[in-house]
Amino acid sequence: MITASVKGQLALSAKLLKMQVKTPGLLQKALAKAAEPIRDYAIGAAPVATGGLARSITIRPVGDKDPARAAVRIGPAWSVYNKRGVVEYGKFQEYGTSEMAAQPFLRPALDAGKDEAIRRLKAEIKKAIT
Repeated sequence: MITASVKGQLALSAKLLKMQVKTPGLLQKALAKAAEPIRDYAIGAAPVATGGLARSITIRPVGDKDPARAAVRIGPAWSVYNKRGVVEYGKFQEYGTSEMAAQPFLRPALDAGKDEAIRRLKAEIKKAIT
């Protein structure tokens, strides 16, 4: 027969219970906070004609209501308007067209901000569960 004892089992159980109560939406909130450096870089790197594209760049939750999964979308919001109408030309700036060279701002933002985003995500989760 094998026996084992766990030291601190009551403390661990209490922390797990506290975490369960304290963390609804934790992953989504932490991910949105972690995405801020990428959003900020994209705003700074967006081509400027009217400024509408940069003003339209937001962080929005994506996905289902499963608290174990989270995703965000960083980019121009379709609901943000400028003087000419809906800002919907971000994709043309990012990828270019047959008439216009690409002026990428989202992919460089991801590349520049991903390490800081991961650091922030870890810190947000750690802060919530400790």
